[in-house]
Amino acid sequence: MTRTKLGLLGLCAVVFGLMAFGATAAQADPLAKWLLAKNEAGTPLVTFLPVEAVVEKDEGSTYVLHTEISKIKVLFLCTALTSTGLKLIATGSVAENLRLIYSGCSTDLNGSASGPCVPKNKGTEEGVIETKPLHGLLKLHKLVSGGLIDDVVLILPDKVGGVESKLFVTMEFGAECAIGQKVPVIGHATIKACPGDNLLTHLLKHLVEIMPELTTLWAITETAEHVATLLGSAWIKLAGAHSGLLFSGDPE
Repeated sequence: MTRTKLGLLGLCAVVFGLMAFGATAAQADPLAKWLLAKNEAGTPLVTFLPVEAVVEKDEGSTYVLHTEISKIKVLFLCTALTSTGLKLIATGSVAENLRLIYSGCSTDLNGSASGPCVPKNKGTEEGVIETKPLHGLLKLHKLVSGGLIDDVVLILPDKVGGVESKLFVTMEFGAECAIGQKVPVIGHATIKACPGDNLLTHLLKHLVEIMPELTTLWAITETAEHVATLLGSAWIKLAGAHSGLLFSGDPE
């Protein structure tokens, strides 16, 4: 079995489709696990723990979400990305309550900057977009051509009141915004490593991106004209008591 070199968690580019996971999308692969080590050649210290981790901006990257709303071409641009609540847990999972926080955000409508449509997190934090609580599942995905296997992480919104949710983020704007005061983004994302990274290798941090063919996001409604595309890249590294340790993922 041949694998592509892939990594852990982050954001690069989004397009329509998650057909390949089908009914198994809600569960990690049964033997999936995270591994921690002191060095690249070292025996893993543990197969899993509740391990804190953080998302860091990839310098030089700009975070972009673009879509169309009411026939208006909409482009959100953000300069920074961080996270709260990111924890790696048993069975190759990312714990619930992960939130991704974009900052330095602005909005273009039909190619022109729109002051009234600058995002306002919780109605007050200007230029900030914060996702709803999310969680992740480490999985294998067989590519259509060449028999290659990707090690990927499926990112899903947490349940709300015990019920499955599709709400990834709700963006809020000023009262004069031409696309409305609130725009929900719904769907899910699938994560792989950026070129040159490797999920199966113990590394101090992993550079990661969205896997386009297994990611589905829309703005407002699940219709073709509202497909949302996300661009950017980010680093993931361990934090807290495990800061400085190397880590990898193994989905089988």
